[in-house]
Amino acid sequence: MLAVRSLLMGVLWASAWPLYLAAIAQVARLGPWPKATGALAATVLNALAIGLFARVLGAWFFKPGGWCERYLVTPPSVTRQFRYAGRLLIVAAMALLVPIHLFANGEISHQGTAVTAPALSRFLFLAFELIVLASLAYHLRPGSPLMTWINPDVPTAGEPEPGAEGAAAAPVVVVSRQPFGSVGEAWVTWCCRRARMIARLMVAFGVVVVILDVRGYGFASSRLAMGGVESLGVFALSWAIHRVVARLIAWRLRADARTNRLWASAASLWSARARGAHAAATAPGAKPAEPVDWTLRASRASTFTIVLLAVAMLGWIWGIDPALLDFLSKQPLPWKAAGGRQVVLGDVALSLSAAVTGVLSWRFMPAILAFALFRRLPEDPGVRYAIVSLARYAAMALAVTVALQAIHFDLSQISFLLAALGVGLGFGLQEVVSNFICGLILLLERPIRIGDTVSVGGTTGKVDRINTRATTIINGDNQCMIVPNRELITGKIVNWTHKDKIMRVAIRVVVAHDSDVDGVTSLLLTIAKSDFDVLSRPAPSAALEELGESGMIFGMSVFVADPGLMGGAKHRICKAIRERFAMAGIALASPMREITLAGLPEELTRLIGDRRIRGDEAESSPRGPHQAVESRAAAGG
Repeated sequence: MLAVRSLLMGVLWASAWPLYLAAIAQVARLGPWPKATGALAATVLNALAIGLFARVLGAWFFKPGGWCERYLVTPPSVTRQFRYAGRLLIVAAMALLVPIHLFANGEISHQGTAVTAPALSRFLFLAFELIVLASLAYHLRPGSPLMTWINPDVPTAGEPEPGAEGAAAAPVVVVSRQPFGSVGEAWVTWCCRRARMIARLMVAFGVVVVILDVRGYGFASSRLAMGGVESLGVFALSWAIHRVVARLIAWRLRADARTNRLWASAASLWSARARGAHAAATAPGAKPAEPVDWTLRASRASTFTIVLLAVAMLGWIWGIDPALLDFLSKQPLPWKAAGGRQVVLGDVALSLSAAVTGVLSWRFMPAILAFALFRRLPEDPGVRYAIVSLARYAAMALAVTVALQAIHFDLSQISFLLAALGVGLGFGLQEVVSNFICGLILLLERPIRIGDTVSVGGTTGKVDRINTRATTIINGDNQCMIVPNRELITGKIVNWTHKDKIMRVAIRVVVAHDSDVDGVTSLLLTIAKSDFDVLSRPAPSAALEELGESGMIFGMSVFVADPGLMGGAKHRICKAIRERFAMAGIALASPMREITLAGLPEELTRLIGDRRIRGDEAESSPRGPHQAVESRAAAGG
């Protein structure tokens, strides 16, 4: 919107002095002097007003750092080229076209007789055409800044061409940005790569116009010249609108994303303060979710719309008469619809238009909803995916219905066929139809959402996509598990993140029987609270669960904000328990086993006794009483 306001202010500023000249021209036309003199002065003043307006507006529009460079993001060299070309054409028009207008309307008279001078008028118009042709050829030459900017293969500043090391640096034109922005469509790239050929065709078109005028075909030359100028104006206007709309889309989506991030940050901070987990937002290794490039999709949709409007305007410029289209649309086709209604060419065109509209709606639905609806919704990929899927199905169903009605296709005439088809689907494609219906239920009821962590059939993974037939789940080994939607509706699944993403991490610790219970419990809680991924609400807990054979078994439960944090939190807590317990002198228990060896040979008994005498046991590391292993060997006779 800032670009539009700035453009309006520039137009108002450029029209100040021309309005004064137009007022003076009106006064000159109504003055007390002869009418012919007043008309001549008024025409000259009006022409000067138009020329001055074009000159001032062009100077403001193409000045360094002006509207063109700021909002259309054109390089300074290209803007300078446009500025010089505009000045030349304005001067040529004022010097050559204004006299032609005066001669053609008889406003120049001698002794009461109007001077027409057709030969001079034709010579002046031919001179203007030659100036325009020369300017077109000069500015569309291969090495001009405009052609360099359009060509996508020209390296930008600071990007040397391959094989140029050690060679003399060739002058490189600074290319700040491609003329179509971030739209990476193949047809746009194809046209830009053939910009030289298109430039030659434009110059050849100008040469044809001049030759026709020289040969005496003035009407054909004028018609082609006006059509070419108007077509060039449509192209320039469409390009400018595309650039402004692209910037508007990018600004709007950035503003909405910034607002959503602010609200999400405020909500997360409030929640973190309530849970005491400020550091969870800045945990090392945490990667933000990669956003979908809605800007590019919306830009492509706007490009397609602008191209369609430009094509319609070009058709009107080059004389595609609406009456001709109406005549063609009423041409009958060699078949009739149900009920004897005649199908005409317009019905088929409407049906194809509805089908194409449905396909385009299916493709660009995410971009349309991103610009119109998603900026008002929270950042929830599951909600957005469900809305996009349902909107696509609705748009396609509407397009199919309109396409069939356009060609007068009556579904009641084939009701028996649809019934038979329904019975066949009920028996042969029962599972497919069931999975499709279950897919719609999943999108509407949303028992599972995109990004949820679920357990199905003994496998745990994250929901990646919900299609019409099956749902894709990615497990911890990065393997895709395709689950039919019917199993997710009729079977039992565990959705770990259905309510929220807070998960519990359970850790069991076995310490010696002679350890202080309160000291162990307090140390475990201290370790849990010191980890940056552990939430304070729900609060961590630690308690003595049971007295085991080898030691006292303590259970500790902590909570993290996301399932992806469970592994890292458990690793850090276990490592901290081992280190802090060693510093506090709390021994971790090992299992105690009593082994009784009976019926051993006398040689083996004597060998065991010899090893004990040699001091093998003394050389080993000392063991605490909780780690002692009692071994008794009894020889049975």
